Amino acid sequence: MQLRRAAEILNSNENNNTIVYYQNNPVIIVSVDNNIGTAYVKSVNDDNNRFEVDLEQLIEKNQ
Repeated sequence: MQLRRAAEILNSNENNNTIVYYQNNPVIIVSVDNNIGTAYVKSVNDDNNRFEVDLEQLIEKNQ
């Protein structure tokens, strides 16, 4: 995923409705680090499961 798109999803009012996938698991973007091209995400299924991933590993699927 491109940095611009990740920031767009994060700043959108529809952030909770936009699901992206990391390793085929649905996640929600919590924050984006512009300097190093990573994002903090949380698992859709487990609010306590938050982690940092490279933006290149995130995939947005059409719903």
